[in-house]
Amino acid sequence: MGALAKENHIELFVSAEAFDQRVGMIRNYWELKWLGFELSNFAGMFTEDELPDLQGFIHENPEYHIVTNVSSGRYVNKYVPQNRLYFLANGDRNPCLVLNHLIDPMAPLIHEDMVRETLAVLKNIKNRDQG
Repeated sequence: MGALAKENHIELFVSAEAFDQRVGMIRNYWELKWLGFELSNFAGMFTEDELPDLQGFIHENPEYHIVTNVSSGRYVNKYVPQNRLYFLANGDRNPCLVLNHLIDPMAPLIHEDMVRETLAVLKNIKNRDQG
């Protein structure tokens, strides 16, 4: 008897860092510039206006692929037409890989830590000014 595989099984990531590493997301402006892109932002995002350049690059360099931002906090590891933002990637091409960092169960704790650290820095600045 043969084994069965779930070809359309979505693998959901809640960590942007883990997703980026797995799919090989290229967000670095200077790396994209080195590849020949002139973007209108420093976040490594391609808008609909820049999409033809991105698609042309991928046609000439099949080791790369497109990641689409389909909604706030949600990214899919494939090209989805008629969306606003796209990214270049060179890692795992599995189209069933999805990121939604807004549902990370650790997000409230991470947020709390960031606020606590920020308040500590502000307190140090305030105390320096009083001395």
